[in-house]
Amino acid sequence: MAQRKLKKVLITGANGFIGNKLMTHYQAQGIPVVGVDLSGNGEDIFQGDIGQPETISQLLQDCDVVVHTAALVSNSIADADMWRVNVLATRNLIAAAEKHKVRRFVQISSIVAYGNSAEGELDEEQPVHADGGSYVLTKLASEHAVLAATANSPMELVIIRPGDVYGPGSRPWVILPIEAINKGQFMLPAKGQGFFRPIFISDLIRGIALAVSTKEAAGEIFNLSCEGYMTTAEFFSHHYQWMNKRGPLKVSTGLAMFAASAATKLAQMTGGVNEASTATIVQLCTKSWFSIAKAERVLGWKPEVSFEDGMQQSKQWAQAQGLIK
Repeated sequence: MAQRKLKKVLITGANGFIGNKLMTHYQAQGIPVVGVDLSGNGEDIFQGDIGQPETISQLLQDCDVVVHTAALVSNSIADADMWRVNVLATRNLIAAAEKHKVRRFVQISSIVAYGNSAEGELDEEQPVHADGGSYVLTKLASEHAVLAATANSPMELVIIRPGDVYGPGSRPWVILPIEAINKGQFMLPAKGQGFFRPIFISDLIRGIALAVSTKEAAGEIFNLSCEGYMTTAEFFSHHYQWMNKRGPLKVSTGLAMFAASAATKLAQMTGGVNEASTATIVQLCTKSWFSIAKAERVLGWKPEVSFEDGMQQSKQWAQAQGLIK
């Protein structure tokens, strides 16, 4: 597996969970890296809107790699906003990167691209399914934008489909569950028997870095996940243990859908936000897991952080943040 030396890396969504960790990774390696997000930090992350490429044109100067992590990750945001950020901005960024002769463009997608109805072990040859909410649909459409560009673009394009990314700072799998448990509003559909495919953040960052630098990764799609799966009940039981509470509450899918629908309507009436939408419930009922054989073969990548260690690090971070005692 030939590794290329990097000249300069641009990371979009550099203030986000994945983007910020990737910035730190490259800085630790001594590799020139610059970040862009809607708000900058006055140092290495600059303010810019990837939906308006002219605002980041200068940042693309001398970059040979773009890692596109910026996205709206939510089941409660308006469809138009999801489309503008997750799809149109991706198309614009690809065009801008081509203009500046970027060598490789790495798109951070998601395992949700496989859809919610697929079952069993899925590899990268498995057809995708547009059977989810706006997050699923826009992730699919952004992948299509990347794949369409491969037909006539001189750039090397790579797509990464991460599993359920957890660890210190994870909003969907650490912060929000703790908040919901504290409010007595957390429940699992399908009696907690849906499949969860966790990947610790540092393992994902290592996989992305390999996809950036490995010559043979050009033009490929990679699943980055754990080996196999666990049930949602097994995963979220740890949050209850952290908080010395009994749980999780495991209910029928029908009851969970009813509760999610009611919570969404209440949020709309009061101007609030409900992330535990019906789309979230459907995702927690999935019965699929993901082959990582291709990533192992092409990138030389396998998860290294054990689940126990990853959850311990997550717990310690949550304690340090005052989320739990």
